Amino acid sequence: MARLIVITDLDTALGFRLAGVEVVEVSAKEEAAERLLTLLRTKEPGIVIYNDEYRTGLPEKSQIELEESVSPVFYAIPVAQAKGGGEPREHYLARLLRRAIGYQLKIRR
Repeated sequence: MARLIVITDLDTALGFRLAGVEVVEVSAKEEAAERLLTLLRTKEPGIVIYNDEYRTGLPEKSQIELEESVSPVFYAIPVAQAKGGGEPREHYLARLLRRAIGYQLKIRR
């Protein structure tokens, strides 16, 4: 059975732990980048979920490697939005849809 690991900040980690998920807490983007690259090299877990903002701590080549990896599968979640930072929700959803289906949609209210 594939293992699920979440790499996130202290505040978000609690919710995932309550759901029974294995969590790796990090305090900085650099630490998160190091953990992500280690998991990419070891190919040990099946799925790795991480805060979307941690991608900016990675070189562009490593960001592409994470997006294209199939073992493990890396999935960024918009945790920064909950804290009031990050990109607007519509931009995040448009980017996520473009990545998933390969087509850009314009979201209107």
